[in-house]
Amino acid sequence: MMERAGKALKISLSKLYLYRFRIIAGLIALVLALCALHFYTNNNIASSNMSLNYSEASAGLNPNSTRFNISELVSQRVMSQVLKAAGIENDMTWSDLAKCVSTRSLDKGSSSTGYISTTYQITYDQSKLDEVPKHMPGADDMVKLICNSYKSYFLDNYGDNKSILNYTSLVGTNEEPYISLNSLEVKLEQIYRYINMRIKENKSFKDDATGSSFISLMKDIENLKNYELDSIYSFILETGVSKDRNTLVSLETYKNKIETLSYDKYMAFYDADNNGIKLYDKAMSAIVMIPSVDSSKEYYMSRTKTANDEMAKNADSELQKAIEYSKSIANTNYLIAQVRKGSTGQSKNLTTAVKMIVDLKNSIDRISEELKVLDVSYIKYKTQNYLVFSYTDRSFMQKISFKQTAVEAAAALVVFFLILFFSAMNKLGKKKKKNAKI
Repeated sequence: MMERAGKALKISLSKLYLYRFRIIAGLIALVLALCALHFYTNNNIASSNMSLNYSEASAGLNPNSTRFNISELVSQRVMSQVLKAAGIENDMTWSDLAKCVSTRSLDKGSSSTGYISTTYQITYDQSKLDEVPKHMPGADDMVKLICNSYKSYFLDNYGDNKSILNYTSLVGTNEEPYISLNSLEVKLEQIYRYINMRIKENKSFKDDATGSSFISLMKDIENLKNYELDSIYSFILETGVSKDRNTLVSLETYKNKIETLSYDKYMAFYDADNNGIKLYDKAMSAIVMIPSVDSSKEYYMSRTKTANDEMAKNADSELQKAIEYSKSIANTNYLIAQVRKGSTGQSKNLTTAVKMIVDLKNSIDRISEELKVLDVSYIKYKTQNYLVFSYTDRSFMQKISFKQTAVEAAAALVVFFLILFFSAMNKLGKKKKKNAKI
């Protein structure tokens, strides 16, 4: 057996040497074919790793605390945006593009409810398309477009809620001045709270392009809120100006009726708690009073927490709410009285009031627009690392997978040699059997 194997090895090696030029040519042809195959395959496939870098990600949530869902990456909105960015929105459907995109989690962080990933691999395989549009970008460019489109979608939907900045107040030359002013007050308050929230997040942020900051905008909005708004309210109340006296009086009278009901409700609650406190057993109150010492080493009678305490707190809260409604009712009654004896229609006071309100609206709109620009800059700064994508720019040698090709060519040579060897072994075996029969 060993002798036959030795002879077969010599025969195989001699054939390799005899056909060496053909074999070399075949290997070169095989290497070129493999390189072309790998280049085509790799040129149609690209990938990127996406990391979620915000605190809520470890709990499987978006920045706004809603549930994170990686499948949204292949949603119609994202894929349509990719097609538009690539300039091929008319050449293929979003669902065709979605078939080329796949995702898989790369790491898994432990959670009380299971395992949550914060790193994903996004893979784009262009070969899955039945027909590739003529002007379609390459796989490397497409995967970048996919990642950028998804990032825009993610930040728009799960970043900060900026809808408050798009609030439109009911202001116009045909609107009732007092109603218009109420609407502007609402917008002022909303913008004030929004800026205040931003200042708490980052007091020192400044937009390099415009030079504006949240602190500077806060000063502007406070000036409008504390001076301009009060000035217009005072003018309307003192002159009793209105565009339609009867309608405004009817609206404010109805408002007073609603607030009076609320006032009566809280006063009823207040009286009920007070009656409960009076009915509370005096003996119980005496029992729970205990001598104590304060920080000055002086004795006083301390009372432990009882139902009496809870009723007293509720009564205080309810009385405070009733007082607030009482003040609002008194202010509304004053407004109604002033409007009834004030000017109406196309008077000089009405023209003045409308102009003051329009000027205030323009000032608020200017601040709102500045805030939008500043907020976009801040959100870009704040969320720049929410989603981090890492791409690999592959060289030509990497695309043809030269090392893999060399290994495959070597494996093919080994397989060819083994074929020669076992073929020689088979022939020698048959020859031995034939000689044995003779």
